Amino acid sequence: MHRILRPLHRTTLATISATAFLACASRVLGDCPADLTADQIVDGADLSSVLSGWGSSSGDISGDGVTDATDLAALLSAWGACPVEPVIDWILLTTTNGTSTTAIDSSGVTQKTWTGATGGASVGYLRGDGSLVRPSRHAAGAYVGAAVGGRIQIFNAEGTLTNDLIVSTSAFQQHHDIRPMPNGNILCICWEGHTQAAAMAAGRTTITSAFWPDSVLEIRPTGTTTYDIVWRWNMWDHLIQDVNPALANYGVVSAHPELVDINLGLVTAGDWTHMNAIDYDPVRDEIVISSRSLNEIYVIDHSTTTAQAASHSGGARGKGGDILYRWGNPQNYDRGVAADKVFFTVHSATWIDSGLRGAGNILAFNNGDRTGTSNDYSTVLEIVPPRDASGNYTIGKSAAFAPSSALWSYGAPGQIYGGATQCGAFRTLDNTTIITLTNSARTFEVNAAGIVLWDRLNPGSTIPRAAPYRRIDGVWIGP
Repeated sequence: MHRILRPLHRTTLATISATAFLACASRVLGDCPADLTADQIVDGADLSSVLSGWGSSSGDISGDGVTDATDLAALLSAWGACPVEPVIDWILLTTTNGTSTTAIDSSGVTQKTWTGATGGASVGYLRGDGSLVRPSRHAAGAYVGAAVGGRIQIFNAEGTLTNDLIVSTSAFQQHHDIRPMPNGNILCICWEGHTQAAAMAAGRTTITSAFWPDSVLEIRPTGTTTYDIVWRWNMWDHLIQDVNPALANYGVVSAHPELVDINLGLVTAGDWTHMNAIDYDPVRDEIVISSRSLNEIYVIDHSTTTAQAASHSGGARGKGGDILYRWGNPQNYDRGVAADKVFFTVHSATWIDSGLRGAGNILAFNNGDRTGTSNDYSTVLEIVPPRDASGNYTIGKSAAFAPSSALWSYGAPGQIYGGATQCGAFRTLDNTTIITLTNSARTFEVNAAGIVLWDRLNPGSTIPRAAPYRRIDGVWIGP
């Protein structure tokens, strides 16, 4: 059952991310070919372009390579404002307990359903052209854990399966979230297998079998079932430990907030950091990921080469693959106490796109799974990372990463609780926030004042996050 969703407002180009704006702009001539000046109106300026280009290709409208009377006729017949496609709003619901991804419109009516081969691992995403990229389970994989994935299926705008990629080997396996990128590639969170002996040599003390730190792969589909790995980052390359100077990675943890203490967490085998969400900022060329087990979010530099990502130098920020920014639990790098811990199980780390309220900030879902059962409650937090004039993240010599509190939050004791599993939130083009509580199959939208604008239940469905999309001039814009 659900309440009717409110109609969403038309956005302006000012509220579209930089990447999305370029995608829209690139379509202007195709949508209104006589609009040679790309100002959404066919008028005297376009006529001047045709006349000045006469006999050449510069004023060609018809596509035959020459500007002539045919183009003049086409321009005159299109005189006036270019036609504008109606704005369409969809919310994508991907189930992890079923094989479907469903698009509902602003009235809650199902508009399209894609059926995958297996259950979803996390969120399905639309590309600008309407194709769907959907992570799902690969049962034959070598790794078994929460939100196991290993299979990415891509459907074209018509809903036909075009790519079925098995991102799973004996060395690694995709799990939880993915992110389509503007260049057509896909970022994947992966488990990376290391033996017990290797983990102990790296300084891990509590380990009884294989150890799976997380990595990030950028893959480029090359065929129906094939892909290339074009970039890679491994947490394994950015570790520190302070228990045994005779082993690798030894150092003072508090002196290196850019590294992750290999002895964090209580796991004795397998999935260690339990990364669960990933997002890409094309403006800063950076990646944000969230770790459930370590109660932190991390920012890393994507401008590096794979070799630089395995080191401590290089890339736009000069730090290679080291952690640029982290937040949520400063105890992890010995610069805080228990009272400084904010995240009690975190999911859904996402960037807020340029042009939106809070652009460049990070949105995350704090599940609030505290010790005991009587004080659990969830919050959605908007975090403002501290940066200097050059855009580099700043931190005091012995301080924790700022801020000390979130810029904006929603949720309070007794108000919402999404359980301990995947939940999340996305900022929308209307500068509202869509929140999903997985344990109650609830999705709802709130404005900046925290007022609930609509509320929907999806009984029987396990939905990690509901992703909002809007089609503007033929291009789908979303998180």
